[in-house]
Amino acid sequence: MNRSFTLITLYIIAFAGFTSFSWMFPVVPHYTSRLGLSLADTGLIVSIYPYVNAAGIIPVGLLSDRWGRRVMLITGLVLAAVAPFLYPFARTFWSLCAVRVLHGLSAALFTPTALTIVTDITAEGEHGKAMGWYTASSQLGLMAGPLAGGFILEHFGFEAAFLSCSIVPLMALIFAFTRIKALSYMLPEKPGAEAHPWRWLGERGAAISFVALVMIAIGSSSVSTFIPLYAGQFDIKAAGAGLIITACYLSSAAMRIPAGNMADRLGNAPMILTGMLLCAVGIGLIPAFHSLLTLSLVALIFGLGMGFSMPAALSWLAIISPPHKRGFIMGLGSAAFQAGLAIGATMLGLVVQSAGFTVMYLTAGLAILAGTFAVIMLLHIGTAHKGRA
Repeated sequence: MNRSFTLITLYIIAFAGFTSFSWMFPVVPHYTSRLGLSLADTGLIVSIYPYVNAAGIIPVGLLSDRWGRRVMLITGLVLAAVAPFLYPFARTFWSLCAVRVLHGLSAALFTPTALTIVTDITAEGEHGKAMGWYTASSQLGLMAGPLAGGFILEHFGFEAAFLSCSIVPLMALIFAFTRIKALSYMLPEKPGAEAHPWRWLGERGAAISFVALVMIAIGSSSVSTFIPLYAGQFDIKAAGAGLIITACYLSSAAMRIPAGNMADRLGNAPMILTGMLLCAVGIGLIPAFHSLLTLSLVALIFGLGMGFSMPAALSWLAIISPPHKRGFIMGLGSAAFQAGLAIGATMLGLVVQSAGFTVMYLTAGLAILAGTFAVIMLLHIGTAHKGRA
């Protein structure tokens, strides 16, 4: 198998898949507003996508370990291409929830499977680099999606924004089929007996990675879900809101590859801590700014934090995962991030409904800061245990 060729294939597919998923970021909040739904309803509707994603990722990871990665990847892209066609028919709270469930399922199938394939074929000692390239591709997709979705919404309306969202996963699906042989490989054999099959759970890297992924996702949800509505208070239109979200993912994408390389050389812990601190600062500063330029600059800071932390957190999980449990463990990492997105959108929606945007963004920043201290404590505990050993 040509490892580099397969990795490049996956990076391109990841870009297309995440472009499709993020296309809805600036569209759905405005759509719910047009339907007359409340801010709390908006937070719940947006959060359904990551809730379903988080709930589906773990069984998908287990199934991919048993049945193979390729089937899950292709099915996810098919659903991602179909789901956007249903949005124009969803004109009530419950019908929109149903469409979000289907769209979330597409991501549950696609996201952990692509990530696990990258982990499967990456050489030892290069997981940070591979995670950097993969997550950079996904971040570029997350950057392109909101910009395109916001632009099409502003100039052509909701139906055009929904229907055009299907084009990108359809292109990824076609590309995947043309490269189907590159995605075919033998799964690792499961050993006959293991003394400690769940030993990886005791690794401090697992706990630290999960904490970091959840906290960063809470901050990310405050940007992708509520920036369109927060910015709208200051006469920033949908395209401008999409630009702010894009600025966040642009800086994140730019940082992923160098951060992944640094994680391989310097270790994962310093990269995670640096990133989480930047995320806390970026989110906490949002209420102080009200213009397109300043909000974009603050979003850049948060994006840099994501760029530092995410490759390191995923690389740590890849290093500790046994090959025959890799789909499950990497699925847990993806589920942790999606759970953070869902919890963030839901809880922050309630906060903004009762206390306003300023309190909401300060709450999100403090939550990430608390997560940073939790990581420091886990590192300290791990060091203390090692010293006693």
